Order: sequence, then structure tokens, then C-alpha cells
Amino acid sequence: MEAIVLWEVSRKQDYIFCSNKLKENIGASIIIEEVVEDLPISINGRYINNLIYNGGGGSLYRFKDSSEAKEFIKAVSIKIVKDYPGLEFFMVIEEYDDKAREVTDAIRNAYNKLARKKSMRENSGALLSFGIEKRCEATGKPAIDTDIDGRFISEEIKVKIKNSNKSSDKFEKLLSPLKGVSAFSDIAKGDKKYMAVVHIDGNKMGMRFNQLKSYFEYSNGNYAQTNARYLESLRSFSDEIKKLYEEAFSHMMEAIMRKKDKLSADTLIADGKSPVIPIILAGDDITYITNGKIGIETAKIFIEYLNSKQITMHGDKRINLNACAGVAIIKSTYPFSKAYALAEDLCNNAKKRIIEDYGENDKDFSLIDWHIDQGELMESIGDIRRINYISEDNKKLYIRPLYINNGEKWNNYSNFKDAVRNISKLEIDGSNIARNKLKQLHTVLRSGENDTKLFLKSNKIENYFSRLENTIGENCFYKDNCMYYDALEALDLFIDLDGEGVK
Repeated sequence: MEAIVLWEVSRKQDYIFCSNKLKENIGASIIIEEVVEDLPISINGRYINNLIYNGGGGSLYRFKDSSEAKEFIKAVSIKIVKDYPGLEFFMVIEEYDDKAREVTDAIRNAYNKLARKKSMRENSGALLSFGIEKRCEATGKPAIDTDIDGRFISEEIKVKIKNSNKSSDKFEKLLSPLKGVSAFSDIAKGDKKYMAVVHIDGNKMGMRFNQLKSYFEYSNGNYAQTNARYLESLRSFSDEIKKLYEEAFSHMMEAIMRKKDKLSADTLIADGKSPVIPIILAGDDITYITNGKIGIETAKIFIEYLNSKQITMHGDKRINLNACAGVAIIKSTYPFSKAYALAEDLCNNAKKRIIEDYGENDKDFSLIDWHIDQGELMESIGDIRRINYISEDNKKLYIRPLYINNGEKWNNYSNFKDAVRNISKLEIDGSNIARNKLKQLHTVLRSGENDTKLFLKSNKIENYFSRLENTIGENCFYKDNCMYYDALEALDLFIDLDGEGVK
């Protein structure tokens, strides 16, 4: 009987971000890319013929029988354990009769097996140390060496450092003509040394793959033919998703290059160094690091490109893709593992907004959410906003997450951009309003709408903060939300990559 092998590198984020050293983060990222996309083929070139797809959620291979599948698992497992210590991965086999069984059922069973296997990890344990060794600062595992700074490192970290010196063909192509960097100082230049960790994840991808299955009907014993057609469509659809996301990344980099002069004061782009560091590019699962001032805009540009294109699902059926983004804007000393967790939390928060607004139906949109680190030590973005982003008269000081492609909702990115432009170009008697006045307003907004009204009136600027589209609010507030707090908070950490004069 035929067999499929489903496998994935697990806890990618933990593996990449366990260290706060960018060189090690980049090395871990290159390792994962190499293992998922190149390792099986480097072991045996014929495995390219067995590949169905590589995606963010796993890699699927098909073999003529279980013995071939087991040979594949053994070869890949030995190579990973030997060469990449600390990298966690899971592999399962599912046998099926290609002439008498739907391969879609086999794939579903394989995913169920993988989920059960991963859940068993919770009750597993391992002896990491005998208590007499020096410990690696990043992993807690026994140290085997020291790095150039004299820091004790484990074998896992040593391998990551070694791999950081390799080049990633995919990353280099996406960053071209700029060069990648390996130090935070190369992206966080200037007086505001903030970076942004951006996490982008596709919406309802599981539903899309289920939709693909619905186009294939099994009748009159045509299992083998239908299985072959389905696997070919599955491969093609997965490849189209990967291609579109990589195109979106390239489009984002082109937008950055068009504003090269505008970015020269805050980045090293004039020296040919990229202000973006790709970390994870796995299908619809994207994570990158960039200068804090362009984190919000780059994510928006990336997602807008996705929304503007259609991809072929099957036959003449073409669909649009949506995605959500979380942007954690942090100081360079902020722990990277926490920064990624915050970005992921923000991305999930954006996805929740669709359900809150439209329920469990087929409505789908792209949204973006972000947070600028102010030193809060909270567990989630919900905790941070509940405690720090409510005015004294119990109004929300934020309108995030923002819809990117949904004009029927007033809490959209276009309105945020208008708010930024309004306050950045605000003039009174022919002169720009003083930044300290805007800072004062940012503080007064926390006191609520009445105090804000008095502040605006006493400073004779009550007519300078216009209503946003589809709102009827006054005094910077609309219903239970402040319209201008987000823009004021982001003003010093925002460079408009579309328009002119906003920084």
C-alpha cells in the first residue's frame, strides 16, 4: 500500500527566539529553512519526486509503500539529530490503498496522528544536565564552548552561530539589491532606537484547503485517478500561496526602496543595508524584524498586496487571500522571545475582531494591530489595554485593530492614516503646532472627553481635529473610542511609505 509522511519542525518560534542575539536568531532561521526545504533533497535527490508540498503547517511526502516512507523518516531524523541539536520535529506515516481509498482521508488522519503525537510531549521530560556543568545562558543546556564575548554556549547555540554565516538564497533574493544585516545597530539607527517584530498569518487557511477538497468527487471506483488529480491541485495551490507571500515581501521591499532617501536618517539603507531582517517565511506564516518606524507601514503594504491579487485554487476557481498582522514595536534591549509572543498575540487579536464583528460566517477581512512598548509587564495585549488604555471616563483610548480592506467599518487603516496626517501637518496661524502641545494632548486624552474639550478650547485648537470618515464625534472622541490617541502615540515612530511629509 502507498504511504504518506507528514512532518513538521515544531516550536519554530521557541527555537529561533530562545536567544536575544540576532546572529543566533538568524542562524536558527536559516537552519529551519534548510531543514524544511532542502534537507530531504540533499540526502537523496529522488525525494523531490515524493514531495507534495512544503508549507508553514507541515511538509507532505508520498511514497509507494511504507518501507520507503520509513527509510525517508530514518534518513531525515538521523541527519537532523546529528547536525541540528535542539531542533524539535515530528513525523508520522499513514498508509492507504490508492485504488480503494480517498487520499484526502489519509491526509486528515495523518494530521490527527501528528496532533496526538505532539500532545504527548506535554508529559515528556529529559535529563538536560547532571548539575556540574556550566549552563548555556540562552538554552539552559550544558555549555560546550564560549562565544567571542566569553559567554558560555551549548552545542545548539554553537550550531546556530555557525549557520548564521551562511547565506539564504531565498532571503538574499527577496532583499535584493540590499544586503542583509546581522546586528540590531544596522536597523535601529538614530535617536529612536526602536525595532518592530512583525508577524503575519493567513486567515482561514484550513477552510481554504477544505474548500479545495470539495472539488473532487469519488465515484465508480476512480480512486487512483482522483487521488492523483487532488494531490496535483494540492501541490499547485500550496505553491501559489508561497509564491504570493514571497511576492508580497518583494513588493514591500520595493516600497521601502522607493522611500530610500526618506529612510536614510533612521536606517543604513544609503549604505546598501536592508532595514528588514526576514526570520520566518513559511507559506502564509511570516515573521520579520525591521526598524521601529516602518513596522506598521511595511505590514500594511505587505497585506495590501495580498488583497490585490487572486490565486488559482482549482480549475478556473480563483480566490482572494486575507491575512492579519501583529506588530510589536520594542526597544533593542527587549527580550526577543517576548517580542515575538506579543506580535503573535496582536495578530490573533486582529483575527478575533472579525469574529466579534461578524460572528462565525464566511466574512473575511485583513486587519493589523500593533503595540509600542512602554515597559508594561503584562501577560497579554488584552491585559495591557484593559489597564493602560482606558480613559478616566471609561472610554477606549485605542481603535486598533484596524481593518485594511473593509470600508464599512470606521476603525480602518485609512482613518488612522488620516489622523496621523491631520496632526503631523497641523498648523495654527501659519506655523506647525508645537510637538510639546501634541504631547500634552496625548496625556489629556487619558482624562477623558470633557477634559479634552477644555484643553482644546483653552488652546484655541478645538476646530483643528477633524472628524474621521464615517464618524460624527467631537473633541477627538467618537462613541466610546478616542479617534486620535493611536496616531498621537505612534507619531514619533511612524514613517509613511505611501504618502509624503508624514514622519
